[in-house]
Amino acid sequence: MEYNKEAKALQISQRIFMDDLATGLQAFHKMDYIDTYKPKDPQKLDSLINEYIQTKIFITIDGKKAKLDYIGSELEGDARWCYIEAKNITAISQLDISNVVLFESFPEQENIVHIKANDKLKSYKLNKKEISHTFKFGE
Repeated sequence: MEYNKEAKALQISQRIFMDDLATGLQAFHKMDYIDTYKPKDPQKLDSLINEYIQTKIFITIDGKKAKLDYIGSELEGDARWCYIEAKNITAISQLDISNVVLFESFPEQENIVHIKANDKLKSYKLNKKEISHTFKFGE
């Protein structure tokens, strides 16, 4: 994640291995098969990913829940990058994140969160025992 002060946006990219993404999406949407590599309908795949991510990632900035807009996804090697954005963010002093992507499908899943804001880079590893974290960026 990166806070773009000029654009007043929190830009989020999440890398998910294709086979894991397929497993998570199939379970969530109760479908037998989803092609995350070469989908017949890329817009449909993005729609399925968006619905899934909207129930798995939650961000609060300075006490206000951020609205996450799904931008799209792209293939890179054996993974798919998913892009999300929170707009109209004028400043960040505290960010709370919960990211439970794939936790329902993989009990040992860990999601590493990197955030760059206010010229500071911070990281944290989320897992089933600790699904959320608070990042503080004092001015």
